[in-house]
Amino acid sequence: MTPPTDSQAGNRLLVLRTGALRCALPLCHVVETMRPLPAQPVANAPAFVSGAAVVRGEALPVVDLGSLLGASAGKPARFVVVRAGERKVVLAVEAVVGIHELPGGTLAGVPPLLSQAEAGIITAIGSLDQELLLVLQAARIVPDEVWAALAGSEAR
Repeated sequence: MTPPTDSQAGNRLLVLRTGALRCALPLCHVVETMRPLPAQPVANAPAFVSGAAVVRGEALPVVDLGSLLGASAGKPARFVVVRAGERKVVLAVEAVVGIHELPGGTLAGVPPLLSQAEAGIITAIGSLDQELLLVLQAARIVPDEVWAALAGSEAR
């Protein structure tokens, strides 16, 4: 079986659930999913950053996706490691729903009224099984100041 090309992988999404929200990430940005690991607090991190966890020997920031998106969510039951540009980040979510391939034209750009929402991490909206689906841009999930705080805590 040949691996999907970038253009094919762009339509394949990992669908996640946090609270009442369904979110998706392009599969090409997903590294792995796992059970939650212990996270240590990071000083001066935003409220949506649960801390940092050591994943396969690497300290990664853990972002509570429900908190980031303003959704009331339960206790995270899964970690999803994603590539955020040159770095990796862990998303704490309630559930991994599965992989879905959405046909072209299913997703739309973000309407102007929502374009400033969540610092630009929502890149498209659509629906899946008659529920709203928010497609996220992994590279924008963690602000630069959080990366700097994490780097400072590693230096100690």
